[in-house]
Parts: sequence; structure tokens; C-alpha cells
Amino acid sequence: MSLSKYGTKTFRFAVKGQNGEIPQIGLGTAGLEDKCVSSVVAALNVGYRHLDTALLYNNQEDVGKGIRKSNVPRNQIWVTSKVGFFPKNSEGVWMYNPNNIKGSEHASITLSLNQLGLDYVDLFLIHNPCVSIPEYNAATLPHSFELVTLMAKVKNLPELPVIPKSLIDGELLRPLITSAKHQTAFTTRNPLRSLKERRRSWAAMERAKREGKCRYIGVSNYPAELLLEMKDYAEIMPAINQLEFHPRYASPKLRRVAKEFGVVLTGYGTGLSVKIEEDKTIASIAARIGRTPMQVVLRWTIQSGVVVIPRSSSLDHIKENLQIFDFELSPTDMQILDNLNKDYPYYWDPVPTIQGIQQRYAKM
Repeated sequence: MSLSKYGTKTFRFAVKGQNGEIPQIGLGTAGLEDKCVSSVVAALNVGYRHLDTALLYNNQEDVGKGIRKSNVPRNQIWVTSKVGFFPKNSEGVWMYNPNNIKGSEHASITLSLNQLGLDYVDLFLIHNPCVSIPEYNAATLPHSFELVTLMAKVKNLPELPVIPKSLIDGELLRPLITSAKHQTAFTTRNPLRSLKERRRSWAAMERAKREGKCRYIGVSNYPAELLLEMKDYAEIMPAINQLEFHPRYASPKLRRVAKEFGVVLTGYGTGLSVKIEEDKTIASIAARIGRTPMQVVLRWTIQSGVVVIPRSSSLDHIKENLQIFDFELSPTDMQILDNLNKDYPYYWDPVPTIQGIQQRYAKM
């Protein structure tokens, strides 16, 4: 950990072809909608120096406006964006955008820079590793059971489906449907084509770095198995891997592999264990040490060596989330929080991709 030009603590990465540092906390901008510009301005002006966006979020123009309206020079701000979200020929899948297709990363990067109004970003990521419709549908399934259902209830959006938790006989629906989706993705996969597509996506990122469109490159939602696979084809290894990360989904294997490679992890969805689970264990620790549950989770994340990018449009919460550097969790509290891990994702299921890796090696 160190202080740098960003004026905040950073984590260092050191991989083949990339060596640098990234601020430990950033503002996540997904879903900020009409509050995006004001949230970016507020975050930068109270001390944030790291912004996370993506072509998928449809907010890069607002992020750029926020940067220009703030009092912070561009060269003191770390900006992350992401491209390559949808598999080729996947028209009609959830959230589909024809400007964000695998195989067209170069055009998506140019579009992103134009939307942001920037000559470069600090980091471009491949947004996910999925290369087929069945794999994509299986990987995004947790959204349906957790986030879409939650939004439908909390925001009273009748057009969103509220999925029941179980059948009439008590059998849980999520594991039942997840298993079926995993099987479909597995049986329809072409492992060698999947590898070829991921290699092509990564080559586009390496090109972007060489052309000066970004300072660093990385991946998102890549399980440990895919980082290991990249050793065989990457001329430049990813500096960052962004993934869902919270006490209920802590990815211990990926953390070990990333540390071995020198890759820094960035965690999104950090507050889910507070907002969705309303976890009594976290609340108890927070009350005992005089912090909020969110601050406890954010502190646990950075003490785990993972960058945090909490989202908020509230100035009070933006400030609160930044106040995690003046205390530490004890080893006992860290272990208590580690023990909450259930490998339960709310956003992204890596199993369909992991199955493909295992399938490919089984045929060799």
C-alpha cells in the first residue's frame, strides 16, 4: 500500500508487461442514471480519484461531463471502462447492444473514448469471458433471481418478473434452473472456438494499450481458470480482474491465483451482503466498533487486498464510503467475515466458463 499522485492509498500490480498502482477505492457508476454527473462531481471533489464505468452502463458521456465539471485535473483521476460484453450473433439477449460485441472491441474502445471525451482511459477491461448465447444466459442467471426480483419489489416495477424462490413442493428454483442452464451451456460449447474468441478479444486489448488508448488493460468476471489459461497466449498479462466480491461471494481460489500472478482484483457488488441479506453478523461488528455495516464490508474488502468501487448518488453516503482508511478490522473480525462466504453470486456465475475450460482439457 502507498500514497501516490492520486492522493489516496493504492494497490500495486506487477504482471508481464504492466506495472503500476490503482486507487483502493473508486466510485461505481452503474445505475446512477440522471444522478451520474452530480455523483461524479461530488465524489471527485471530496477525495475520490477512481471512477468505474463501462460501455454497457450507457453513462460514459455523463462520467466525462462529471470529470470536466469537477475541480480535479484529469491526470490525477483513474478512469476504468469496459467493452466486449455480448457474444457475437447474440441479438435479443438481455441488455443487448450492437456496439458492445466481442470481436468488435477496437470499435467499442473508440466509441467509449468519444463518449467520455477523453484521449485515453487508465484501464480498459474485457467485460466478461462469455462467447456463446447459452454461456451468457447461464452466467447472467443470478440477476434474475436476486437483482431483478429485488428491483421489481423495491422500485415497484411491474414489468420486471418477481421469481418465486421455490416450487410448491418446496424445491428451490434457483439451483434447479441454474443446473439446467449450466448443462445447456456445457453441451453446446465448442471449447477450441471459445479459446480462439477469448484470445482475439485480448489481442484487441493489447492493441489498445500499444496505441495509447489506455495505460493498462485487464479483464472482468474471469475465474481463476481463465487467468491460468491466459499464461499460454497473453503477451501482456491483465493488470486488473474486476469481479463480484462481497462476504457471501469471496472467491478464495481466484484471490490466491491473482496474488501469485501479481494481478489486483477490483470488487463490485460489495454492499449486497448489507442491503439484501441485512446480515446480523456484519451489523453486530459495525455496532461494536462504531462504524456502519457498509464501512465494515468496504474495510474488509480492502484488507483482503481487493479494490472497492461502491456506487452511491447520496453525498452523505459518498463521504461515508470514503471513511474507511482510519480504522482496521481485527484478525478475529476478518475471519468472522471470511466465514460468511457461501460462493453465492448475485450478479455473475463463473461456472459455465469454468466448465468449458475443464471440458477442453479433458479432450486433450
